[in-house]
Amino acid sequence: MEYTIGITTFSKRYDYVVKLISQIRDFTDKKIIIAINGEKNGEFNDKYRQKLLQFCSVYENVYPIFFIETRGLCKLWNTIMINSSDDNLLILNDDLEILSNDIFNAIESINTPEFNGLTKVNGSFSHFFVSKNIMSEIGYFDERLLGFGEEDGDVTYRLLKKDVNVNTVFANGVVNIISNVRHDHIKPGIGKYSMFNREFIYNQKYKNNPTSPYRGLFDTPMEQILEDINQYPHEKFFKENKDKL
Repeated sequence: MEYTIGITTFSKRYDYVVKLISQIRDFTDKKIIIAINGEKNGEFNDKYRQKLLQFCSVYENVYPIFFIETRGLCKLWNTIMINSSDDNLLILNDDLEILSNDIFNAIESINTPEFNGLTKVNGSFSHFFVSKNIMSEIGYFDERLLGFGEEDGDVTYRLLKKDVNVNTVFANGVVNIISNVRHDHIKPGIGKYSMFNREFIYNQKYKNNPTSPYRGLFDTPMEQILEDINQYPHEKFFKENKDKL
């Protein structure tokens, strides 16, 4: 059964993504969709665009999608899923190295017509396998998370409401690169994750322990106070809030 590989990246991580794609092509010729994030105020780096397009043209079945201005990770993930011709997708961050075929063997073991959920690789949302069908049922990733961070806890919570467990498969040869290369203009919350997303999750969408507002979604009892909506596309919220990033 076919599946698509999706990768998210942006201009400052060119070296990361070209290395990752080259490594993937050592092991599989699966279709790759790259969601390339934009820049502040739509000031896209055109030299980067030309260089990446030239790189992609060397390989078959590599499809770049460019955003002109900065969009949230949820938007990038949803766009990859919507544009995939396959029902299942392996989603990867760009700050990875793939040094063996283990991850693709692990995905093949769960890539069946019956698969209808989300499975992390090595317990991390840096690499996960997901069914478009279940994401359509829950309304996709929440695009009101305009920055980066909290996507994993939110989607896990929503899948559990559908009685869908988030599982894990294990694979050797997958290395997470510790990188602080990020969008300079996004206000940080904790570490490299954006303050906008943390405030949206803990001050708008869910009600948490007010004495500890930045704990994980499952560290304390949660009450959802803002309903889920069908997320793709959800441009009104973006236009009204992008200046707060």
